Amino acid sequence: MKRIAFVLVLALSGWLVSASSYREAPSLALTLYSDVGLIEEEYAFNTVRGEQTYVIAPVPHTLIPDSVVFRTSSETFRILEQEFLPAQRVHSAELLRSFIGQEVEVTVARALVPKTYRGTLLSTEDGIVLQEPTGRIQILKDYSEIALGKLPDYRPAPELRWHAHSGSEGVVRGRLSYLVEGLSWSAHYTAILNETEDQLRLSSWVTVSNQSGRDYENAQVTLIAGELRRATPPQPVIPMAQRFEPKAAEAPVETKPAFEYHEYRLSRPTTLKDQQRVQLSFLEASAVKVSKHYVYEAALAPAQVRVEVRSVNDEAHGLGVALPAGVVRLYRTDDRGQLQWVGEDMLPHTPQNERIVLVAGMAFDLKAERVLKDRQVVGRDEFGREIYRERYEIALRNQKKSDVLIEVKERLQGTWKILSAEPSYEKLDAYTVLFKVPIKAQGTATVTYTVEWRY
Repeated sequence: MKRIAFVLVLALSGWLVSASSYREAPSLALTLYSDVGLIEEEYAFNTVRGEQTYVIAPVPHTLIPDSVVFRTSSETFRILEQEFLPAQRVHSAELLRSFIGQEVEVTVARALVPKTYRGTLLSTEDGIVLQEPTGRIQILKDYSEIALGKLPDYRPAPELRWHAHSGSEGVVRGRLSYLVEGLSWSAHYTAILNETEDQLRLSSWVTVSNQSGRDYENAQVTLIAGELRRATPPQPVIPMAQRFEPKAAEAPVETKPAFEYHEYRLSRPTTLKDQQRVQLSFLEASAVKVSKHYVYEAALAPAQVRVEVRSVNDEAHGLGVALPAGVVRLYRTDDRGQLQWVGEDMLPHTPQNERIVLVAGMAFDLKAERVLKDRQVVGRDEFGREIYRERYEIALRNQKKSDVLIEVKERLQGTWKILSAEPSYEKLDAYTVLFKVPIKAQGTATVTYTVEWRY
């Protein structure tokens, strides 16, 4: 098991969660996936014998109600019904309409002395229509203030209500778990090549986003990397204003397999505020051995040569820790020590001992041109299919002031056989061959080959 140094960039805040009659300080576990979070909390309820309604509030407004699981050792406590009640949003027009038929006070600013009218609200269309206790009707349009009675059954935050049966009185303890939309995390890497381009310094950030409608106080945070199947598509979450409140604190993390995925668990509690994005300093490796390669693949870029930075995720190359997928931004230090951005690529989920290939971009001083020089039908096979013979020429130009080696990958179709080739080639798979072509500084080189093929 590897231990990696994490640095937490967070601000701490509190959040109070209550049940119907009794709630202990929570033990909160927060497991984050790419687009959803799994919350697990310890709960304790004072129960009475028989049926009773219990309220858990507040809960995240993006809670997935049918994902709720309550595990308890009590054999007599049973949830019969469950209801998820979203928060009530108060809008002045809707609020006024809800008080039609009730008594209200309306203040009208007239000259220096405001006047207050009291009566039953009859209508809110085109002004306020009141019926005073005397029966007189007042239509008020230029009012400055309206005083309403108490709003019945108002919920400022979402609630989870259970109608449950208990066979005995006393405290029932258990763990409440549920899935929440609006919680996500992603990894971002920074890779700085040295001047000789054979080693890089790797560091990474994990960005955690909380748009679930709830703060998570002192949570045990675990990050899960992997491709989990979702039977239902995730619900869109409207992004809110983001705030960054950095506070650095050291927090080691342990990484290990989890089912068919990989987990990264922080060893100390973390607080995530609602509508907050925080960045965690994740993995650092100071001396990763790499090599730079030039690759020409006409099927992908007919005239350009791409630049690849390659390594292996093992201890011999300075890594050896399972890497979650994320964007890798590549930089290079020049002879003055100045940093240059040289490209970026997407790193897939990379287990230990797997190859790492990052495409930085296209080489400016290397060009290629692939030409079909000849094509003939030279016969038919035993099934009557035409046999084609083609001759290709690939011209490579190096305008650099240094020698290079270009790897030329050719994709071949159908059933094929190369009759002649210069230089020699390596067969990579059923449809791909590789030519390794050295080119002198400011020089040229040519790849030629003749192939017979049929569909």
